[in-house]
Amino acid sequence: MGHDHGHDCCGGDAPARVEQALGRLRASGLRVTEARRALLRALAASRVPLAVDEIHRRSGRGKADRVTIYRSLEAFEQAGIVRRHPLEKGRSLYALETPGHHHHHLVCRACGAIERLEACDAGPIEAGARAKGYTRLTHVLEVHGLCPRCSHG
Repeated sequence: MGHDHGHDCCGGDAPARVEQALGRLRASGLRVTEARRALLRALAASRVPLAVDEIHRRSGRGKADRVTIYRSLEAFEQAGIVRRHPLEKGRSLYALETPGHHHHHLVCRACGAIERLEACDAGPIEAGARAKGYTRLTHVLEVHGLCPRCSHG
């Protein structure tokens, strides 16, 4: 999962994005360890959201085991440093959060290709939630299907 098919997920300079994330990590009171730095570097360098196995591979297998990676990602998500993108069948992809930058993805069920969808029309849904008294709203939407290559193969 998480094949890079040319669409920049979050843009920007990766080292600067790592430094911003580290600042948010410290501000949240979370410890900055070498393993966490490696996770943030792997996420910042990717142009698409990544599965845990890919994060593990890209961050250097010796730095942290999968349990540590899951725990760190969960802490990062709660601190607003990482956004989790749920997939079908209970799996998730993870991307470094860029404040003020919001989009959704198309995910191919067959090959795992990911493309960005620029449009987000969740305004009416969030308005309905606000009408029911909900505040501090966020939403997650991923669209799953077969990409053109897999549809015709």
